Amino acid sequence: MATLTGYKRDNEGLYIDKDPEAVLIYTFDWSNWLASGESITTSNWTIDAITGDTDPLTVDSSIIHNNGKQTIITLSGGTEGKIYTVYNTIVTDESETERKFFRVPVKKRSF
Repeated sequence: MATLTGYKRDNEGLYIDKDPEAVLIYTFDWSNWLASGESITTSNWTIDAITGDTDPLTVDSSIIHNNGKQTIITLSGGTEGKIYTVYNTIVTDESETERKFFRVPVKKRSF
């Protein structure tokens, strides 16, 4: 299982809140899931589309980091009141494929 920081968990899985104006970086650390010496060679991020969404959550950029042990994504946008599902599918140098997801509820945040 990937190590996740800042995420919350409920009965549907992992989620992390985001303000519609925020541009934020999210990281999955796959170190605990990968076998010793194994690394990620490809990482693909997708977001479930929401019909009629006028300002969808958007992938601005993504990278593989930390010697192929972490996947990082930058997300922007999102419509207040919508909940997006973000998927990360990886392939390793051992030809293993895994997919994990988290949800992003978009809401105005204040201090």
